Amino acid sequence: MEDYDREFLDYMRTKYKITLGGATNGQESQIITFAVAWDVWKQAKKVYSRDREASISKFMSNDHSRLDYIFQEFRKSGTVEEAKPLFLEFESGMNRHIGWEEDILFPLARQKLGEDSAMIDELLTQHARIKEDMKRISAVLGARSPNMEEDLEQLLMGHDRMEEEGIYPWIDEYISDDVRKEALSKMR
Repeated sequence: MEDYDREFLDYMRTKYKITLGGATNGQESQIITFAVAWDVWKQAKKVYSRDREASISKFMSNDHSRLDYIFQEFRKSGTVEEAKPLFLEFESGMNRHIGWEEDILFPLARQKLGEDSAMIDELLTQHARIKEDMKRISAVLGARSPNMEEDLEQLLMGHDRMEEEGIYPWIDEYISDDVRKEALSKMR
């Protein structure tokens, strides 16, 4: 049995209403949910603890990789019991990631660029599409829609590239170390 940390167990009890005892003695769907969440949790802890003092580019790019991993595991999943916790974890992580960008990073960029930034406007438009695609996929999760999943995957690939090659390096270049550390400390 793996050594589960208290923070993870509290998270599972709060978010999924599953305890360690319930997961190990529970129904198959609880066991799968617990196992999937633990795998994602371990990967996230590695990324977040290692990159908390890193650049915006490195931290956010690693979060893209983490979210891509979860989404790919969701796409490969065979049953609804396997797919549902993966998609919920992806959706939750994506909403948090978008929140970091819209609430913390884009305002920093707009301070330098001004309110009229075509790149940020385009990224915000893409965020709206990503959120809408996630809602549509969530609505048909039991039936699965490979076309919708493929559309979201293609949108995310271009979107991530635009951020990783454009806005993140630009923010790293134009903000001070103190502002960078403060921004990264807000991303929890």
